[in-house]
Amino acid sequence: MYRDRAEPGDRTVQGKGKIKVFLVFLSLFLFAVACDDYPKDPEGTLDRVRGGTVYAGIVENPPWAEIDGGTVSGIETQLVEQFAASLDAEVHWADISGPTAMRALEERKLDIVVGGFQQDDPWKSKVGFSRPYVPGKKHVMAVLKGENAWLVALETYLSRHESEARELLAETQQ
Repeated sequence: MYRDRAEPGDRTVQGKGKIKVFLVFLSLFLFAVACDDYPKDPEGTLDRVRGGTVYAGIVENPPWAEIDGGTVSGIETQLVEQFAASLDAEVHWADISGPTAMRALEERKLDIVVGGFQQDDPWKSKVGFSRPYVPGKKHVMAVLKGENAWLVALETYLSRHESEARELLAETQQ
């Protein structure tokens, strides 16, 4: 026989469904609150750099990174200068060899290293790499491992300025 309402003492599926919905929303709320500051920089790189200084290593590798008499040039150096400017920061360049630059990055003496590195570079287990920033190329920039907000800010900038990177590359191939 069909009843159109529950009797006292009946265990209804509808009541259990409300509890499940409540628990799902509670879980989602707690997850959202826990992820409020994601991504994070354990060392605070992005916050320190904003309005301050980016400490960058340059490993000479034309056309990606060049240094002549203290003047830096190249595709990656221009992109880093523009990225720093977007953060109201200045760039302090250190002319340094590849292994020394990567060790300095690993020791957190530098924030970023440029030099035409590719995503399969052996240093990728010790330092962080950006995603390739020019379509069809495997070139990446080396950053502090674990400084995820810093990496996301860099990758977001590079993604938004992909056409500029392509133009800089095209200029070097003329």
